[in-house]
Amino acid sequence: MLKIEQFQLHSAIIHRLDNQQDNNVGLDLSDLPLQMDTELKAVLETHTISGIEDGRIRYANFLDKDINQVMTACHNILDDPRNKFVDGSKVVARLLFSAMVNKTISAADVAICLANCNSTEYLCLLKLDYKANYISEARDTPHGRYIGIKKLGSGWPQLGTKLQKAAFIKRSSDDFELIILDRQKNKTDETDISLFFQKKFLNVELIDDSKRNTTGFIKGVRNFVESAAITPEKKKAIFDNAINLVVNTENINVRQFVESQFSEYLPEAERKSYMDSLIAEFERHGVKRAEFVKSQDVAQVYAKKRQITLEGAKLEVDPAIYTDPDKFNFVRRKDTTTGEEVADITIKGLKIKKLD
Repeated sequence: MLKIEQFQLHSAIIHRLDNQQDNNVGLDLSDLPLQMDTELKAVLETHTISGIEDGRIRYANFLDKDINQVMTACHNILDDPRNKFVDGSKVVARLLFSAMVNKTISAADVAICLANCNSTEYLCLLKLDYKANYISEARDTPHGRYIGIKKLGSGWPQLGTKLQKAAFIKRSSDDFELIILDRQKNKTDETDISLFFQKKFLNVELIDDSKRNTTGFIKGVRNFVESAAITPEKKKAIFDNAINLVVNTENINVRQFVESQFSEYLPEAERKSYMDSLIAEFERHGVKRAEFVKSQDVAQVYAKKRQITLEGAKLEVDPAIYTDPDKFNFVRRKDTTTGEEVADITIKGLKIKKLD
């Protein structure tokens, strides 16, 4: 998701998954939901929101639905949170612990939360890896005052630290069934530590959304520049920058692109209005992620001009025009009389620079 407009955390429970100990003694399950004061609730909300808004999120669907135990447990909780939350969370925690058999996988607490995000109920699974905490310690010695460091123990990631692994499951499956964050997964790494969360635990397949996001990115920019109250030169510059980004880079970061298009010297309210409008266009045209890998197929369309040779005419069409149905339309068909291949071409709104 690009932006969370509304978020409410209903309840949470914590289970300890210390896979560094032998014989499963590191699995410690809570029998009671978490008692949250204002501060603890804010901590969990911050971790959850930052996970959902992380640029590395992917949309996914469950595999093997008839036997997928994680999906079944999560759906049972979402269907009856009042009666199934605690017991269902234990099932999920046991399954995650079983997937953490490789001791190179970090020990962690798993926070399982029920939350409403943008009017959709989610079951949120946050793997909170243990981090060593240290504090200074002062004492007097025969040689003078000494201040050293002592280890307090293991704790949660600090606020502002990006989560490594999280999942956000919803009950409806119109576009996707869950959001997954797996920052440690390497595209070329097929080891257990890389795949344990996505494959062994959740058993999901990622939705290949590069084409949808890339197409939506271009459409969003096009719609924005057509309606925005900015100069024609600025409109062209923004659209050209978007095409150059699609053609020449692998990863597209939506927020970075938006921020780079509007000068910091603009009045803050005006700059924010432009940025919010452009982001809204991206969302309206199906851009689901704040950062995504571009579609090579879409990029190739914009990488070079299209040349069309017809009887008596030769057209060279800029990619931005060729792919804009409001300006250019090219339809092949068979002539019903001769059987020859012909084309109907419609061109709208082009300025005539020179007419001999």
